[in-house]
Amino acid sequence: MNRAPAKKYRGALFDLDGTLVDNYAAVHSCLAEVFAEFGIVAPGYDKVYRSVGGSILITIKRVMDGKLSDELAESIGNRYMELFPRHIYNGLKPMPFARGILESLDSAGVKLACFTNKQQPAAEDILKRLGMYGFFDVVAGTTLLSARKPEARFTISALESLGLGAGECVGIGDSPYDYSAARSVSMDSAIVATGADSFESLKERCPSAIGIFKDLKELAGVVFGITL
Repeated sequence: MNRAPAKKYRGALFDLDGTLVDNYAAVHSCLAEVFAEFGIVAPGYDKVYRSVGGSILITIKRVMDGKLSDELAESIGNRYMELFPRHIYNGLKPMPFARGILESLDSAGVKLACFTNKQQPAAEDILKRLGMYGFFDVVAGTTLLSARKPEARFTISALESLGLGAGECVGIGDSPYDYSAARSVSMDSAIVATGADSFESLKERCPSAIGIFKDLKELAGVVFGITL
């Protein structure tokens, strides 16, 4: 049975990687190829997994522990974006309950945005591949140097595309970047501990979130009153 949520939202902004999909294998394999081209030892999967978030430039700098210049990181990032279409479907899979929550919210008339720091074409291709694209009213992705989470202007742009205000929506993600992107415009934030950040870390770094949830099923029940 569905439970009545504390607030009824007209819109929801969903993060992609770590929230709706697992695309980590593709990110790792693409970075490995690009780093090899630049004569840099490729990072291991675990290092990449722990570094994803913010943007591909941030990920590149994290896996190299901040030892790259901005210029070199940008060159690697540009090459990554050129090569990523070769890797995009490597290991791709939906996160548990992702399709269920999207289908339920869409059926309930909630307006949905995919709100991601992933490059726009890749985000759209992934959603189409997994049969999720049709649930979204808006796909808000990035270019290498465009505005991105947690910048308020990126969140505002996504909300304007949905035609809704921050107070009518909830941002859903798996990282402090998602939390900060929502809170930058005073939008509610709900976080799932399904990405690289631990439950304990998220609880500490996302203090005003309406909840830190183990998965989308738990989030759906508490935030939207939906049983998956």
